[in-house]
Amino acid sequence: MLRKFSEKLLAQLVNEIAKIKADETDAFKILSAVLKAVRTALKTLKDELRKHPFKDEAEQIYFFKHLKPLFECRRIYELELYNIVTSIPAGDAEIIRNFYKDELQAVKRFFRQIPFHYGYYRLKATDLDGLLFVLGVSSESALVPETPEPDPEFATSGSYLFAKIGAFEMLRDYLVDKLKEPNGQWSTQPTLVKTKVKWTGEQVNLVELAYGLYYTGQLDSGNVEVKDIVALLEEVFSIKLKSAYHTFGNIRRRKMLSPTKFLDRMRNAIRQRVDEDLEYKPNRGIKLKKQPKDAENRD
Repeated sequence: MLRKFSEKLLAQLVNEIAKIKADETDAFKILSAVLKAVRTALKTLKDELRKHPFKDEAEQIYFFKHLKPLFECRRIYELELYNIVTSIPAGDAEIIRNFYKDELQAVKRFFRQIPFHYGYYRLKATDLDGLLFVLGVSSESALVPETPEPDPEFATSGSYLFAKIGAFEMLRDYLVDKLKEPNGQWSTQPTLVKTKVKWTGEQVNLVELAYGLYYTGQLDSGNVEVKDIVALLEEVFSIKLKSAYHTFGNIRRRKMLSPTKFLDRMRNAIRQRVDEDLEYKPNRGIKLKKQPKDAENRD
């Protein structure tokens, strides 16, 4: 029960952060709004835990190892990201590129400083779970870090560390992506496609695709923001999407129609192709007949 509640609450938090970043451009306002959203989510999570305490130690370990760090890492990531974006030096592209390189080295240095714990995190080890993720456990072992969180009822020695590792992985991916951007002297990376392909369908369909990729975690193991997916699709398909978040709000408000109208149509088209192939028709490999515009709108 606690697991389902946590996962639903996390999805709501991720969606709220996406809305904040879609509607706001000022770095300080974004940080303030995101931190408030994270605090609210953590308080809600703590209140739920008071109502429904852990059934056993196994549930407690899972919560502090796999669930709570996903909330806390958002707070740490946004603070670190704010420090970076507000410290970008004035200068040409090469100066900014070197700045991002230095920040990336600082992130990598953090991982080098905790080789044992980072290895434990990456290998999904369980040997020390009873020390790292159980409330009130104290140990003299140097392998068990001290938690900087002041709340002994809602933090373990390992939960904060795992949250920070998750946040720094997100930060590392952000910096790597910045260094790949074909901006002036920053990078020699080629553009995504040599020949531009234009999106000629409805914009709402592309927004539906962007959120489908986001909510199923298809890119960078789910550690990419929805606004970055939208920007990627805009570049690939030579289109400028208007307020993707508000468009998604319209998708959510669909009543009689499916909220996944476009993805449903894609699924049906693929299923039709597969069915025809299984029947061994002579036109195997030929594109499906294009649906007329008015038929598309009737879906």
